[in-house]
Amino acid sequence: MASTPARGVLVDTGWLVALHARDDPLHASAVRWLRDCDEPLHTVEPVLAETALLLPARQRAGLAGLAADGVLQVHHPDAAGHARMAEILRKYADLDPDWADVALVWLAESAGVHRIATVDRTDFGLYRIHGRRRFELAWLG
Repeated sequence: MASTPARGVLVDTGWLVALHARDDPLHASAVRWLRDCDEPLHTVEPVLAETALLLPARQRAGLAGLAADGVLQVHHPDAAGHARMAEILRKYADLDPDWADVALVWLAESAGVHRIATVDRTDFGLYRIHGRRRFELAWLG
């Protein structure tokens, strides 16, 4: 029996950058998608850190505000989660996955959320949840 995915959408760095950077060509699309989205948004701390590195300093407070206001639910792996991330890193080593992507794969597996808002169609088209299930791309810009 296949399990039903949990309600919600994972958010990746590209969507968060587009949402905050008004000069990003995908900004309007990201804002519109957030306005129309009625599902919980989930991410991991490495995505926030990666996004903060890509945003100008004046826009980083807005990023923190999304988490503080509960718009984004930020998840943190425990020891078992990090062990699973190590397995995922080994499995996809030939793709040179970044830490944030691997943390999102872990989150998809642990939370049962299979939809993702990302501009990274290539990597999230290759990664598999529990080694089998494809990500459902919820927003691509």
